[in-house]
Amino acid sequence: MVQSVIVGLAAVIAAASWAGLKGFLFEGGNWIFPSVGFLVLLVFLSLNCLLTKSKINLFITLTFVLVSFLFAFGINLSYLAVLIVALLLFSFGFARAINEKENRIKIQIGKILRKGLPSVLTGLALIIAVVYYFSPLAARGQGEIEIPRPLFDVISQSSSEEIGDMIYDSVNKSINKYSQNYEEYIPFGLAVGVFFTVKALGIVLIWLVILLSAAIFKILVSFGAVKIHEKAVLQEVMET
Repeated sequence: MVQSVIVGLAAVIAAASWAGLKGFLFEGGNWIFPSVGFLVLLVFLSLNCLLTKSKINLFITLTFVLVSFLFAFGINLSYLAVLIVALLLFSFGFARAINEKENRIKIQIGKILRKGLPSVLTGLALIIAVVYYFSPLAARGQGEIEIPRPLFDVISQSSSEEIGDMIYDSVNKSINKYSQNYEEYIPFGLAVGVFFTVKALGIVLIWLVILLSAAIFKILVSFGAVKIHEKAVLQEVMET
């Protein structure tokens, strides 16, 4: 019963989080809503990983979570390709976590989830980077590049104002002249930057997910919604 509720909430939160991401990247919305949404989504997926007894059921849940992406962004080959890769990464990560859970004598939430969350985060970062690549934010990166004037003034303190203006204009024109040859690659470069930014922020995100998941898991145990049993472990012994 508890696991069914968690799976249902994960599906709803996933749909809302994808919609929030689209609102942020395509419609100038707030970044806070999708960020919180993905944090909560990862917590519920982690709880599902801790409670599930079947990797197949977990795989089906992950498939529904990622398919809900298409309802927000629509279907194109790039989206389908990255969703397949993300599904593999999600499944690989949570399968590792389940294996860790099954092989441990004591249930330790942190050690279990740390086995899987990095791969899951990589899949999520890939999705966000690809969506960013097709968003208006990436397209804006193809505009004219201009060195910030305050930064230039600090660098050129020893020159007069007139000479500084001439150098400033000349440098900006030269940069834009050469950047036009690589303009089509700028959105790709920005998307790569987004990927590594999400991965870097993921270090903090993983610990938040672990702490929240552990707290909720303990609450479920204390209320009897989840029961932990001890069982004897058979050990092989050699005799001579």
